[in-house]
Amino acid sequence: MSNSNKIILGLVGAAAVGVAVGILLAPEKGSDARKKIAETANDIASRVGEWVNTGKDKANEFASSVGDKANQAVNEASNLKERLS
Repeated sequence: MSNSNKIILGLVGAAAVGVAVGILLAPEKGSDARKKIAETANDIASRVGEWVNTGKDKANEFASSVGDKANQAVNEASNLKERLS
């Protein structure tokens, strides 16, 4: 995992903890506070899941592009070899 990913994950985790502590310290009934914590946790998990899927999609697009460029380079090298032979 790269440093930037660790930083982002740390910030998301810190934000989640901050929200949970804020809710726990708010003057509400325990059941209401637990419900808000669960909703917030689900929301954060959903967002992180979306970010992961977006990252996977971009990585797949990049890998496909690199593969296409590599195939093109191999074909051009093969054509050049045939012309020089």
